Amino acid sequence: MLHALKIRTVICLAVLALLLAGPTNASNAIVLPAPTIFAPGSISGPANDGTPAFSPDGRTLFLNHYGAAWGVMLESHRTAAGWSTPVVAPFSGPSFDVQPAFSPDGRALVYASKRALPGRLGKPSHYAFNLWRVVRTPSGWSAPARLPDAVNVSRNMHNPSLAANGDIYFTAPATIGPGEHPHWRLFESTYRHGRYDRARPVAFAERELFDAEEPCVAADESYFLFASRGLRAPVGHKHFFIALREGKSWGRPVAIRYTGDGWPSAGDDDAEPQIGPDGETLYFNSPRSLPIAANRSRAQFLADAARLEAWDNGNSHVWTLPLRPLLDALRRGEAG
Repeated sequence: MLHALKIRTVICLAVLALLLAGPTNASNAIVLPAPTIFAPGSISGPANDGTPAFSPDGRTLFLNHYGAAWGVMLESHRTAAGWSTPVVAPFSGPSFDVQPAFSPDGRALVYASKRALPGRLGKPSHYAFNLWRVVRTPSGWSAPARLPDAVNVSRNMHNPSLAANGDIYFTAPATIGPGEHPHWRLFESTYRHGRYDRARPVAFAERELFDAEEPCVAADESYFLFASRGLRAPVGHKHFFIALREGKSWGRPVAIRYTGDGWPSAGDDDAEPQIGPDGETLYFNSPRSLPIAANRSRAQFLADAARLEAWDNGNSHVWTLPLRPLLDALRRGEAG
């Protein structure tokens, strides 16, 4: 996740979150199969890939490619031969555009973009990551429009996710108390009668969650995904969690477990969850790659060298997991 916050406070905040949250793993936790790479060679290529956002019909996706300092939004279409080579989206740039999210009806796309704040054009010190929206029109996508101040409550807004009723969820920094370093927190802004209410922290049934980020809500708001570095060991690694709707808040978060979900190095975090058009497939990005043997042969060494030009090069690429077994178990009360 491309954030301006420094990683230097992650471990202490994660330990605090772990103490506050308590265990989230059930003894009868559902373990999903190992994730698989998504569309290698077309969507998952040699660049750093963000998680794609899919149109409701599953035929179009948007994702961002990014480097150390900036990113661009790309568009791809599914054909009989597979996914087309991504091209720059017509509304992307010249700003730093990341983390697209489709509205469930496919009429709008919201994303984070580093642009000059209104009324402060040309003043670099007033550039900020805010949430912007484009809308489908008969002639294509509209020009980007900044969401209102009721939503854009920070200069560091990320990871929008939209429900079918217009509610929007996102990540923004917050502090636990005076003098504390900021940390990531989940927010939501309800959409009623054509306007957004002032954003507020996402409510969970048992307690507020700190050190939580990257929300992804089901279209009908029946379940909610997010990432955290502190709610599950090993602390400092980013893991995914899921919670079901319980009245006006969310139930106890449950860790999403799958085969091979332990990471050998601190950089192998899974990030930016998205739900596919079927409502039960998880997509995310991760720098995981196939292992390399230290005593490999010359032929294997050459094959490994070739992998650096493909998706399996240690950059961030797109992976996918089926969520249906976990969703079914949660709804039957067999996990959590």
